[in-house]
Amino acid sequence: MSSSAPYVVRWGILGTGWISSEFAKDLSLDPAGRGVSDVSHAIVAQAGLYNTAPVASGSYEAVRSHPDVDIVYIGTPHTLHFEEAKAALEAGKHVLVEKPATLNLAEAQVLVDLAKSKQRFFLEGVWTRFFPLTLTFQDLLFKGQVVGDVKQVFADFGLNFLCKIPETHRLLNPDLAGGALLDLGPYPLMWALLSLYHHPKNELSPPENAPISMLKTPTTGVDMFSTFTLDFPKLGARANLSCNISIASPKDVCVRVQGTNGEIIIPGGPSRPQKLVIRRYTSTDSFSENEYEEE
Repeated sequence: MSSSAPYVVRWGILGTGWISSEFAKDLSLDPAGRGVSDVSHAIVAQAGLYNTAPVASGSYEAVRSHPDVDIVYIGTPHTLHFEEAKAALEAGKHVLVEKPATLNLAEAQVLVDLAKSKQRFFLEGVWTRFFPLTLTFQDLLFKGQVVGDVKQVFADFGLNFLCKIPETHRLLNPDLAGGALLDLGPYPLMWALLSLYHHPKNELSPPENAPISMLKTPTTGVDMFSTFTLDFPKLGARANLSCNISIASPKDVCVRVQGTNGEIIIPGGPSRPQKLVIRRYTSTDSFSENEYEEE
């Protein structure tokens, strides 16, 4: 444990919705609870987020230009992510932007190039990647070789939104980039990338052949169901991914990573896993099972 004073990361918050408020509350938690002693967090400026102690700013520009802000968190609707992230980087701030970081590859490339030119940190906020259980998952898969050669990934994320939200909700609004793919799709995609793209034998080779099929809502036309696949020729492996806003994913398995000697199963939800189940195949067509739980 370091005895020196921690480095204080000073945040500016853009967005007034639920996700921004949840992020702000999490920043107030003591990092020591995660075993971290060299970094702490402080919210310096926020645009319209309730009436709390940090300075409330009247505009996003005021947050970006605040001299005490080191990094900007962007929790606005999807369609604003690109322009707000670009403006923050141009203002010399580091950026953490909620998923999806952008609506397309061209926008993402602009932000990546800009962050490099400004020498600023730029990250898409997919928190699941940093869970201890996620790190355990990759250690078991790559170092432990617990399932042998990985050949197939199934990942699904479904939530029953349709019967709970009005038609005016941003999730059903095509002008706000609504639909299942951009809201829930990043999580199944993440498990495919963790399992296959980052597999040492894949050597960071991009996936090939990425067809997608959608079933759209009859009223607003956003995708209600989306199913897509990714092929990784170096591994001889495929990811089969799906998401929807109509029905919840099965509780017993939302992610299944299959290999030549077994499989890793993640029950519950793919965005906040709390347990891994390892099944090893035996010569009698049965399997042995072990579990790893989030601490």
